[in-house]
Amino acid sequence: MRSPAFTEAHALVFDAYGTLFDVSSIDQALQAEFGPQASQIAPVWRQKQLEYTWLRSLMDRYKDFYALTEDALVYALQSTGTHARLDQIRTIMSAYYELKVFPDALEALPLLAERYRLAVLSNANPSLLERACAFSGIDNYFEQLLSADALQVYKPTPAVYHMAAEGLELEPAQTGFISANTWDIAGAASAGLPTAWLNRKSGVPEVLGYAPGQIIQSLLQLAA
Repeated sequence: MRSPAFTEAHALVFDAYGTLFDVSSIDQALQAEFGPQASQIAPVWRQKQLEYTWLRSLMDRYKDFYALTEDALVYALQSTGTHARLDQIRTIMSAYYELKVFPDALEALPLLAERYRLAVLSNANPSLLERACAFSGIDNYFEQLLSADALQVYKPTPAVYHMAAEGLELEPAQTGFISANTWDIAGAASAGLPTAWLNRKSGVPEVLGYAPGQIIQSLLQLAA
């Protein structure tokens, strides 16, 4: 049985962070290095990480995701008055290579792989994405690991989503997209991809004129 949002889809494309990978281990790395201060650093870091992808895309000044994320961390440390050694920054950043996969993703991926071609579409640079998927043991489920790095611009630029469809030799309407990030869903829908928003945090959709085709709380709902 196919998801209502993906009746025409031949492939499903997943965002990585927050969708497949649980980034809470990053918070644990922050906690290990900076103790209680980590709770102030983490939200600033995440917000700046997103802002820098958008700003660098608008400025046409690309920097790869790993380096950009480190820049955002440095900003977060400075803005919270946190002194950090270079080795501490390197330790925290290395956690991106060893992220845990959400339990529902581990259960759903083998089931979905029986019905669809699967791929990942992420802002992460290829080496980061490949190592994280290999570490978690989910790399074999995916036909392709697609990175915005190939275009030197970040989501939600339409060309990034079109790259996923083109890489799979499908039309956008045949390429289902799943993300836990509501701005990412709006971007994919705007680019013509059918979407399912994985609403892990009981949020609300962006008011951008592109509603998700389906709202789910677990990836297992797509495999039901």
